[in-house]
Amino acid sequence: MKKKRVIWTYGNVILPLDVGERARYFQNGVLKVTGRVLRVLEQTEKYIKFETKELCYCIAYNDVEEAEMVLAA
Repeated sequence: MKKKRVIWTYGNVILPLDVGERARYFQNGVLKVTGRVLRVLEQTEKYIKFETKELCYCIAYNDVEEAEMVLAA
């Protein structure tokens, strides 16, 4: 089984994430769109982790410093 690449980033995610739909989030004022969500792995008040066909995402909800703290944990 092929391992998926993990994308660690930050942004304002448009919630809720629906399985089968594309995730959308704003990063530095730019709208980003992912592949279709296969499953949501984890969701907290600070970040969300989800999987698409090609990638796994961990998106911290706030800024770069917050994302770095999530990644360090």
